[in-house]
Amino acid sequence: MLNCKKTRKNVEAALDAIDSYLAERVALFNPVIEHLREVGEARSCTEIENHFERNFGIDCITTACEYLADRGLIGRASTPLKVTKRSNIEVQEVAFVYLGEGADEF
Repeated sequence: MLNCKKTRKNVEAALDAIDSYLAERVALFNPVIEHLREVGEARSCTEIENHFERNFGIDCITTACEYLADRGLIGRASTPLKVTKRSNIEVQEVAFVYLGEGADEF
């Protein structure tokens, strides 16, 4: 892709190849699904990131969660987040939730 002409057809082919590659290896994301199954409720991106950094030394797990949610393997939700520790103002943070037994069969 780097040394060829960037046409719509070439870019689509590259994206399809990436999608197929990830779909064949979706089982690599099982720890994310298992974690959400164990906690049993929606978890914010911050909580998920902290869990995987602390327990596995893995960061940027939100990207994997977004991929799994786009595939319908987990759900996307939102949770309230205070702007600062002492703030009364809350905003919504992206969260993810385990959908049930049928969702993780791949």
